[in-house]
Amino acid sequence: MKNNLILLLTFVIFGFGTSFAQEKFIEVMVKDTVSLKPISYEYQISSGLKFEYDYENPNSKIEFSEKLKHSEEKIVSLLKKWKYDYRLSGNLEASFTRELTDKTNYMVKIKDSVQKEEFKKRMKQEGINFYITEVKYENKETKIKEIYTRLLIKAKERAQLIADLSGKKLGEVLEISESKSEFGVITSFIENFAYSRSNGGSSTSFQFNAGVLEKSILVKYSAK
Repeated sequence: MKNNLILLLTFVIFGFGTSFAQEKFIEVMVKDTVSLKPISYEYQISSGLKFEYDYENPNSKIEFSEKLKHSEEKIVSLLKKWKYDYRLSGNLEASFTRELTDKTNYMVKIKDSVQKEEFKKRMKQEGINFYITEVKYENKETKIKEIYTRLLIKAKERAQLIADLSGKKLGEVLEISESKSEFGVITSFIENFAYSRSNGGSSTSFQFNAGVLEKSILVKYSAK
């Protein structure tokens, strides 16, 4: 009797172990990106960048300052004429007095891509040097639902394909986990340079915010 009980318990334990061992699943990782809409652009334009200083001319400082003054007056007049939102770019940490030969930088805020193209065209026509310093994008939280919806659809499609190819039947979702591969800012010098040049810029010294949100998730499905 005792031997029969031991044998019965052995079969039960073996049965449970077999059922766990036979449990099958399909696990997929998917990644997707969404573009964030730009909501504003900021450009820097400077006075007299093309002027050359003649060090051998004793009157060069005065002549150069006059050229700068005319350049600044022209820039301000055009910015007011076109009703751009602009401000002086000041160095708050600087403690020295501005020299007559110091160039002036203006920061111009552009509201949308249409105005941006118009601004670039106008600056080129007037021979004014400019480069982009900042692009602001919509809050990425507004795109969170969109990207997760796309990820779950993509995950199910991929898992279904694997199930079909392996002769299995795809079941319910067992587990979802989020990968750490998301990024919101691209800091590559090459990408910065390419973006600056494509926007008519003459410099790459600016803060670059990439309007791309990327996320990836790992989804585990039961399979029979």
